[in-house]
Amino acid sequence: MNEIAKPWPKPLYSWYVVSLLVISYASGVVDRIVIGLLVQPIKTDLGLSDTEMGVIQGLAFALFFSLFTLPIGYLVDRWKRTSVIWSGALISSCGTLAGGFATSFWTLFSSRVVMGAGEATTTPGSSSLIADYFPPTMRPRAYGIFAMGGSIGIGVAYLLGGIAIGLADDVRAWSPSLLGDFANWQIVFLIVGIPGLLIGVLMAVSIREPERRGILTEPSAKLSLLPLWRELSTNRTALVVVMIGSIMNVMIVNAQLAWFPTLFVRVHGMEAKDIAMSLAIVGVPCGILSAITAGWVLSWLAKKRRQDGPILVMGLQCLAWVIFGTAKCLAPTPEWALIGHAGTSLFATWALTAALTALNQVTPNQLRGQVVSVYTLLIGLVGIAVGSGAVGLLSDYVFNYPTGIAPSLAVMCFVGGMIGVVLVTMGRNGYRIAVQRAASWGEGV
Repeated sequence: MNEIAKPWPKPLYSWYVVSLLVISYASGVVDRIVIGLLVQPIKTDLGLSDTEMGVIQGLAFALFFSLFTLPIGYLVDRWKRTSVIWSGALISSCGTLAGGFATSFWTLFSSRVVMGAGEATTTPGSSSLIADYFPPTMRPRAYGIFAMGGSIGIGVAYLLGGIAIGLADDVRAWSPSLLGDFANWQIVFLIVGIPGLLIGVLMAVSIREPERRGILTEPSAKLSLLPLWRELSTNRTALVVVMIGSIMNVMIVNAQLAWFPTLFVRVHGMEAKDIAMSLAIVGVPCGILSAITAGWVLSWLAKKRRQDGPILVMGLQCLAWVIFGTAKCLAPTPEWALIGHAGTSLFATWALTAALTALNQVTPNQLRGQVVSVYTLLIGLVGIAVGSGAVGLLSDYVFNYPTGIAPSLAVMCFVGGMIGVVLVTMGRNGYRIAVQRAASWGEGV
């Protein structure tokens, strides 16, 4: 049976799988970023600096998140992807729960390392599964919905974080003998870590492994990175532009997640619970719109035969950071800051949706997990690790005054966004060439 004649999985079940992947992705995002609401109490209790908090939020998470990506990508291309994904969800949640027992810089750092190791499975495994659950014409929308897990996760993190902060005292009172010595921020980690365990179990029992498609050659049983190296060399221009565009966006996103709530505390004098609710009210609906519009715009550009559609979409998100991101960091009032936040949130998932669409469009099936893992590796080492840490350094050593977090974040938005706009614009032609190469595989791409 040729590739095109193979029946695709039933749409209803395929969308069920995507919904679980979205929920798992959102849960991981909640675990990762709720710490941004807790910066001030953690700093006070553990005696940390902004630089140390930046390292915990960035490098600690990115360490194993990056180092595990290539082995995980190899497993994704040769093993049951479903097992890789649900195992990662359980590991990530255990890391979050461990954060609730942290009493020093290094114990909190270690809990973030474990969390990063678990979350390293999410993007390579999910993107490969989606490519085999949906025909090429439907993939941008499926990736758009999957990316919604990130934006929903951010909103839910703020919402759940605010609720958890408010409930911490009640939870301690419910079991004083067990939780009496725990700080509120530790109890918050315990509250948000439990749902991920339940989601991991649900995925383990209900997601089936789909048949692989678009395989040019059968994968060898021998462990070798030579095919991956050849693919990276052949498509180097296209892959570099996709990855650099993503890195710039992720660098800014993670800087914002780590420090934007703190900006409201230091610049606008707001309480953590109020900040959480305000960011959730803005972020959830705007994030959902972002996910819907990202897939729609990519599909519309494809119908217009724009082979550089994903590159254009990534560049637009970079531009949004330059304009709205810089403005919201320097806004004179919290209301204006939230308006700017709405502007960036409307583009929140565009780069991720575009990157996953692009990488799976120009990469043969037997290498998709590994190529996406290289993407995840670079995202972790540069985007996640550098973004929050750079802002912490700027706040400690350049803008070293109480409200210095605002210009520190503004610099990250403007400089990172401009670099992204310039580089993706320069690489559009190389990506078009890679799309033309992929069209010869006969998968209908």
